[in-house]
Amino acid sequence: MVTQFHRPTDWAIDATRRVLTVTWDDGAVSEYAWEPLRRACPCAYCSGEGSFAGNVSDATVFTERQATLDRVYPVGRYGITPAWADGHDTGIYTFKMLRTAAGLD
Repeated sequence: MVTQFHRPTDWAIDATRRVLTVTWDDGAVSEYAWEPLRRACPCAYCSGEGSFAGNVSDATVFTERQATLDRVYPVGRYGITPAWADGHDTGIYTFKMLRTAAGLD
């Protein structure tokens, strides 16, 4: 079985609604609310790595700055890195991860 690899054709930060909108190469459009997106940060500091549990859990309360999306950078051909208003920018969100979170794959 061959898995189709989809990439975004565009993304936009909607500060009024506090969502990241991603348009995919198959025409699908997905939206990611900022706070759940920040909570899902896959970096070692937030999610953990090895025996380190990470610093973000369901009980974590974010400040407005921590959950405000400033910019989004592409990472190679496989993902994006959100840059948050508090300076956090180490999480790489793969396109597969984002599509799965949106129920597209």
